[in-house]
Amino acid sequence: MTTKPCEAVYDAWLASAGMPPDLVRRLLDVYKTPEAAFRAFQQGEEPFRIAVSPRYASALRVSGAGRWMESTQALIEKHRIFVIRYGDPEYPVSLKYIDQAPAILFFQGNLSCLSGRMLGMVGSRAASYTGQKAARKLAHDLSSLGVSIVSGLACGIDAASHQGCIEGGSPTAAVTACGLDTVYPRDNIRLRNEILEKNGVILTEYAPGEKPAGWHFPFRNRIIAGLGQALVLVEARIRSGSMTSVQHALDQGKDVFVWPGDPESEHFEGNHQLLREGGIYFTSADDILADLHWLDNQTEVRQNSDCCTEIKADTPEQAAVIRSLSPGSLGFEQLLEKTQLDPPALMSTLTILQISGIVESLPGKQYRLKH
Repeated sequence: MTTKPCEAVYDAWLASAGMPPDLVRRLLDVYKTPEAAFRAFQQGEEPFRIAVSPRYASALRVSGAGRWMESTQALIEKHRIFVIRYGDPEYPVSLKYIDQAPAILFFQGNLSCLSGRMLGMVGSRAASYTGQKAARKLAHDLSSLGVSIVSGLACGIDAASHQGCIEGGSPTAAVTACGLDTVYPRDNIRLRNEILEKNGVILTEYAPGEKPAGWHFPFRNRIIAGLGQALVLVEARIRSGSMTSVQHALDQGKDVFVWPGDPESEHFEGNHQLLREGGIYFTSADDILADLHWLDNQTEVRQNSDCCTEIKADTPEQAAVIRSLSPGSLGFEQLLEKTQLDPPALMSTLTILQISGIVESLPGKQYRLKH
């Protein structure tokens, strides 16, 4: 259950020290809530002292002062900031299994929009007119077909991607590298407001009051890659922050789609390098949807539904997977949510079903029943 703004000050305190997400998750495993962790820290309990280094403890001591807590509480209430934690039922399934999964997420807007089909879109902040035009059209076309876009709310390709998604009719998600009380960059205030007005969501792992810092952005990019079922690179130079998003996506086993752009422009040097190294070439939304098998028509859906009644499952786990796949193709994270199996059990079951010729694996970590 998402935390009310009046309770979120303790989450902000726990997030304020910049501790690794895995350490924050371990503390929450022990103390269950940030408020209980706060009390344990104030009382100097031994488990907390052992787990947290002096550097982090010093930062927590500063944040735990009454004036900081009061000012942060005011920011949370003013900006209507809510919180979701790793163990909450509403926590995005797609983030649960990435490296350094966020322990605490602060958000504004409609968190439920993260549960549908979603693609990450990234590219240069100092983008060319050609790249921005392509990003906006691509996001619009994907959105009009029910695919939401997640990006980083930066200038350039990010802004064009969010705007195109809004114009296409689907909600968009923005992941920021600072607290939600800060609009960065300032040029995107109107876009930020429109994202929220159009049923989208803005989220971050940084506490209210936290300003943007250089190292926040590449670390933030793992969340953009994690929320999307694949990543789309529209425009990037070779030495570009967008390439960190690409690396995160590859590390997470996600497909990376690369728009070719202008082969003679230095703005697209990163694109061309990635295409030579195995990035997936595309020129339209239909190319991406076809590769992800998201263009399944109603005939295919009916065939899947009909054949699933004839498939014999040897175990309850196999039955759960077959039932979940009966409407069409699903990604691994979606199957985890629908079957309620743990990752090793699901992977083992999928492997057996593939060997048996019942399930086939598709690009983008998608699976479907064989017809």
